[in-house]
Amino acid sequence: MSASFVEQSDVDISPLFSWSKEFEVVSEGVTTPVFMRLLGDADMNRARVAALRKSAEFRKKLRDLDSDERLAFIKDIDDIDMETLVMVVIAFSMGDLRDKVLPRLKIKPPKVPRTDAKTSAHEKYQTDIDSYPERRLEEIKDLLNKEVDTLKESLLLEPKDSLYKKYVNSMIDEMCEQELLREFKSQCCYLGSYKNQDLSEKLFSSYEEFNNLESNLKQQFLREYSEMELHGDDLKKLQQVTR
Repeated sequence: MSASFVEQSDVDISPLFSWSKEFEVVSEGVTTPVFMRLLGDADMNRARVAALRKSAEFRKKLRDLDSDERLAFIKDIDDIDMETLVMVVIAFSMGDLRDKVLPRLKIKPPKVPRTDAKTSAHEKYQTDIDSYPERRLEEIKDLLNKEVDTLKESLLLEPKDSLYKKYVNSMIDEMCEQELLREFKSQCCYLGSYKNQDLSEKLFSSYEEFNNLESNLKQQFLREYSEMELHGDDLKKLQQVTR
């Protein structure tokens, strides 16, 4: 038997088959066992489609000037001052600004000294490595502050109605993104929950039944599925190792 075969066979692949779990939900002092699994491709696609539909529906309501959602979440132009408009637009631009400055970073990871280098060289390398994350973060902050200042100056020169449109678009994009994520997670819990260990009997008869659960109870399902997703990422790494 070859050494390489032994090494591959020694990898514990049992977690690859641990794609479901049992846990208990507690409601009003009553404990109920639940069996949950990670979604397969078909159910995952169903969850994505449902989430996209919900997000699109929410976006349509937010763009309707007379909808309850618009009145609740988007301030009227007369109820918001220029400074607040600028702050909101900048806040929602931070991701793009960060992506813009990262390629311009001058600080680079310290170079590893040669193995036969003097001890002092290895000491300096270790010192540089230890301080590298903080130094890199400081440079990112400096570059970001400059970009924020430039953007702020530019925004303050715009007419209020133009700035207001950017505010509205930013708010709608952010809220729809959050709505999509919430709906997707909820759909995953609904589609992945079962009454029995062999996963043959769905726990919920409809999505509405899950969606109308008391908030604390629903959070228990969402938390358990999120933990399974984290373990799922570990399983993917293990699959790559065992190929």
